[in-house]
Amino acid sequence: MNKVRQLALIVPWYGLDTAGGAERYARQLAENLHQAGIAISVLTTTSRDVFSPAQNDYYPAGWQEVNGVPVLRFPAWAKVGDGPKNPPAPLLPPHLAPLSSTERHMIDEFWADDGLYEYVAEHRQDTLFFPMPYIWGTSFWSALIAQERAILIPCLHDEPQAHYGVYQHMFQRARGALFNTLPEMQLAQRLYGLPAEWSRVIGVGLDMHWQGDAQRFRQKFFPEPFIFYAGRRDQGKRVPLLIKLFCAYKDRHPGPLKLALAGKNPVSIPLEFKDSVLDLGYLSEQDKHDAYAAATLVCNPSVVESFSLVIMEGWLQGAPVLVNAACDVTVWHCRESNGGLYFQDYAEFEGCLNYLLERPQVRERMGALGRAYVRQNYAWPEVMQRFIMALEEWGVPVPYRGAAPSPQMGD
Repeated sequence: MNKVRQLALIVPWYGLDTAGGAERYARQLAENLHQAGIAISVLTTTSRDVFSPAQNDYYPAGWQEVNGVPVLRFPAWAKVGDGPKNPPAPLLPPHLAPLSSTERHMIDEFWADDGLYEYVAEHRQDTLFFPMPYIWGTSFWSALIAQERAILIPCLHDEPQAHYGVYQHMFQRARGALFNTLPEMQLAQRLYGLPAEWSRVIGVGLDMHWQGDAQRFRQKFFPEPFIFYAGRRDQGKRVPLLIKLFCAYKDRHPGPLKLALAGKNPVSIPLEFKDSVLDLGYLSEQDKHDAYAAATLVCNPSVVESFSLVIMEGWLQGAPVLVNAACDVTVWHCRESNGGLYFQDYAEFEGCLNYLLERPQVRERMGALGRAYVRQNYAWPEVMQRFIMALEEWGVPVPYRGAAPSPQMGD
C-alpha cells in the first residue's frame, strides 16, 4: 500500500445537531482521532439527518470545520434513483448489474452528488477511507471505488438488507472492517465470508465525564419509578413492542411504575395509558443522563444493534438493563458484564421486571457491574488504541498531522 497521508470518514450525515447513533459515533470518532493528532477529515452531505429528509441543504456545501475536524460536504440528491451518474470505474460485476429494485433502492439511498465519489477516486492513492454505516449508498459506492483503500465501519445489524448480494460484494472488495462488538464481527463473517485477518473489534467510545443527577430529574419531570428508553421510537427499534408489553404489564400490575421514552421522532401511545407511558421528547444530554440516573432500569427492546449506546449510557449512570433475547449483541453485553437481563416474550418480560423491582440490591449490583464493564472496555483512549493497533497490524502507518498535510479549506 502506498503511503497513507490522511484518513477520511465517509458518513451520510455529520454535524453537532445531527441525530442518530451511528452519526454520533462518527463525529466522536473523528474528534478523538483529531485530538490524538491524526490527520483525519470527514466526507458527508449537506443534509441534516435521517429525521430531516426534506432538509437536503441544511448545511452549506464545501469545506468547513466542526470542532476542529475538516469536513467536506457534497449536495444530497432530492429523490431516490439518482445514485452516482458517472462512476469513475466499472463498479458492479455482471452478476450484480441487473439489481432488483429493492437492492437498487438501498444502494442509491442515502445518495450524494457525484463529487463525493470523484473525490474518493482522485484521492485514493494517499487516503484511507472509512465508510460507515454499511447500508447507505455513500458507503457502498465509496467502498467500491476505494477498494483496498477502504476499511468499513459497518455498524452491521442482522436485518433482511444485510443479506443482499450487493453488501457481500462491498465487504469482499474493501480492505477490511472494524466492528463494534464480537457478535457483529461474527455476523459479517457468516454472511460475507470475511477473512479473520481483515476483521477487528474495536468497540465504541463513550464520554465518561457525564454525571447524572437523579434528584434533579425527579424535580424537573416526575418523581415516580420508571423504565427508560432513549433513541429512535419506531418499529425497527421495537419500541411499539415495548409499549405493548409495558401496557400489558400495567394491566396485570397496577401501580406507580411508568415507561418514559426519549427521542426525536413521534411515538404512538394508547390513550388509556397516557399517564403511564410518557413521551419526554428530545432531551438535552444532561437531562438524558439525569434520566438514566433516576431510572429504575433501562430497557432496549431492539433486535438490530451493533453496539447499543442506550444500554452503555444507562450502565454508566448505574442503571441495570433489560434487553431483547433475540438480539445477539445486547445479550452478549449482558452476559459479559452481568449487568442486565433479557426476555423473549411477555412472560419473561413480566418475570424480569418483577424480579428487578422486588430486589433493589440486585438492581444496584447489576448497575455497578455494568458501569465497571463500560469503564473498562469503552473509554475513548482504549478504543483509540485498538483502532491504531488494527491499522498497524494491517501494515498502515497512522498518519499524524505533523507528518501529513491536512486538506486545504476551500479546495
